[in-house]
Amino acid sequence: MGRCVRAALTGMTAAELPGEVIVVDNGSRDDSRRVAAEAGAWVVREPRRGYGNAYLAGFAAARGDYLVMGDSDCSYDFGELSRLLAPLRAGDADYVLGSRFAGNILPGAMPWTHRYIGNPVLTQMLNRMFGLRTSDAHSGMRAFTRAAYERMAPRHGGMELASELVVAAAAARLRVTEVPITYHPRSGASKLHSLRDAARHVRFMIGYAARHRDELRRLAVAPAG
Repeated sequence: MGRCVRAALTGMTAAELPGEVIVVDNGSRDDSRRVAAEAGAWVVREPRRGYGNAYLAGFAAARGDYLVMGDSDCSYDFGELSRLLAPLRAGDADYVLGSRFAGNILPGAMPWTHRYIGNPVLTQMLNRMFGLRTSDAHSGMRAFTRAAYERMAPRHGGMELASELVVAAAAARLRVTEVPITYHPRSGASKLHSLRDAARHVRFMIGYAARHRDELRRLAVAPAG
């Protein structure tokens, strides 16, 4: 945790941008809160468990013009913040997705089942169902402007937030681009439950498609990003 926070602070310095590092605690039972605070983070508590709830709490607390999300397990390289933020700062995009598959996945960083089956299958399902062109729909490193986030208005508290952000960006007609990133082996044990989390993504996609059928027809005619 401390190494991750310090890397994010260093990344902001390298990008020559002021900012804050927010760590959301939604049920840790170790020293994470103390370690994060001592490393320079603002620790926000969120009583509801879940990947999405943690990020939604962090976004709500953030005060900057740009919002960057990244997991606190050192798998994402915050030294690449300049690359991630460049399209936003240039005014060329509203939303930037850091693509692991367009970048570099280091040995041991991703199980082969996720690299060759899970992520590609779910990404292709999302692309086909919603008329998109993304290469890594479940990347945990993304950046968007505050205005773009408000237009997306995400609300899902679980892992399906990753899919929701991609679809909501297209529905809001945001200017979306991808940049290649480096994906590192994680520090600590993974909290992912592959089959359960994949099922949640699929249920979200099917449910969203059923609720927004007319809107999706328009997206299919003019796909985003």
